[in-house]
Amino acid sequence: MHQKLKSRFILALAISFFLTACGGEEKKEEAAKTADSTATTAKDSVKPVVKEAPTDAVTVAPGLYKLLHDTLGVKILEATYKPGDSSAIHSHADYGLFVIEGGTAAFYAKDGTKFVNEMKTGSSGIKAAEFHSVKNIGKTTIKVLLVEINRPSGATAIDAATDPTKVAAALYKSIHDTLGIRLVMATYKPGQSSVMHAHPDCAVYAISGGTAEFTGKDGKKITNEMKTSWSGFTPADTHTVKNVGKTTMKILLVEVNRAVK
Repeated sequence: MHQKLKSRFILALAISFFLTACGGEEKKEEAAKTADSTATTAKDSVKPVVKEAPTDAVTVAPGLYKLLHDTLGVKILEATYKPGDSSAIHSHADYGLFVIEGGTAAFYAKDGTKFVNEMKTGSSGIKAAEFHSVKNIGKTTIKVLLVEINRPSGATAIDAATDPTKVAAALYKSIHDTLGIRLVMATYKPGQSSVMHAHPDCAVYAISGGTAEFTGKDGKKITNEMKTSWSGFTPADTHTVKNVGKTTMKILLVEVNRAVK
């Protein structure tokens, strides 16, 4: 009798141990499933980072836009559209422009709005940042100089005491001035010279080239041969200028009256 009770007790103990072990395994499996589910949910809730495709003209239409200079938040581009050429939609930061060779172009906004522009040779302007596509719908090749300003908006003050359009008004004419960008036309006949004056950072384009002598505040002289169609970027500077060549120089300055980022 005692032996039977002992056997039953051992059997009950074994069954209890088995059930406890099974319950523990089930709890572990449930916990693992819950952890996997939580991880999956967390993973699914994190949105993938979508990198926006570049929209600048040179990247979108490299066959039509050529980057000439890129420094201090200023890009100088040359756009060339032969008859029938068209570009995909692209963007421009605030920019100044000068039409080197004119023609007729159709501009299309993001919403499909069409605007036809008769671009005359020698015309210029300043435009706010925009998206558009362009098509040359005329019979002549269009060539345009673009100066994009990638700097914070807001103009900095210009000192009238050193402003070339004030102190050398016979040589420098302001033709456009908005959005912290100023287009100035400088015309020097052979032998003409200016008094000391200052420019902020500016893009330079030689409409009619020549030879100029620049004299800095320290008296140092530099002679620069600027051929027609030459372009460049000049950091802020104070100087006098003299045409020491034999041809009249006509130079477009795109002054950037904005702070560098």
